[in-house]
Amino acid sequence: MTSANNKKRLERFFLECFIDASGLAAEIVEERESPDFVVCIDGRIVGVEVTQLFITHGANGRLPQAQESISDRIVLRARETYEACGGPPAHVSVLFASRELRQIDRNNIAAQLASLVRGMNLTEWKRVDWRPECPESLGGAISLVHALGVPSREMAHWTAARAGWVAPLTADALQLRVDEKAKRLAEYRSDVGENWLLIFADGMKPSQLFEVPLDFQAENVSSPFERTYFYAHPDRAVVELGNARERRNAT
Repeated sequence: MTSANNKKRLERFFLECFIDASGLAAEIVEERESPDFVVCIDGRIVGVEVTQLFITHGANGRLPQAQESISDRIVLRARETYEACGGPPAHVSVLFASRELRQIDRNNIAAQLASLVRGMNLTEWKRVDWRPECPESLGGAISLVHALGVPSREMAHWTAARAGWVAPLTADALQLRVDEKAKRLAEYRSDVGENWLLIFADGMKPSQLFEVPLDFQAENVSSPFERTYFYAHPDRAVVELGNARERRNAT
């Protein structure tokens, strides 16, 4: 699986989570690039651009996003190996130990992880939690594997779960993402007349661990998209950004 394919699968996963959490009557019609998806919403064809929101800096001055890249590649490689060997669909969450991952044999750990999940013999909705019996298990790199058998490949999702500091969601951070995506809005509209923007954050990763403050003012985010949303996973928090009433009156 290429990085582009994995990115699209990730975007689709969070778009489906958003649709479910928001209660929209929506169905994904097509995957594309400009915008990312074409969705039928309440009988209308809508383009949906999907983008991630990251915390800018960690407490140690480094990007959490960069710190996560090694564990993400290990999990992706393990998933590819697992599926290539015919493993049944699975939703897998991996918690890595607090150690320097650059010093481990990543290919070997990925192969061991894939073998471990295959050995769980997952069936539909079977749940298995694995913890190492000795410190040397999986090179001491992994502290916990949570696996769940799911009905289909579309529901399969492998991720590296992490803990970290929660950052407050701010209008300024969201505005930067909106402004960046708005540069291509004319291009999106040349293909699809109505376009929405979905900004999501995966709270399983420190680089995206946001909390929506009680006094957060969504109307302070200005967006030229017909509808703009923020979705926080796994809390299933859905926030519509901008002044929704004024936008709807203008359309």
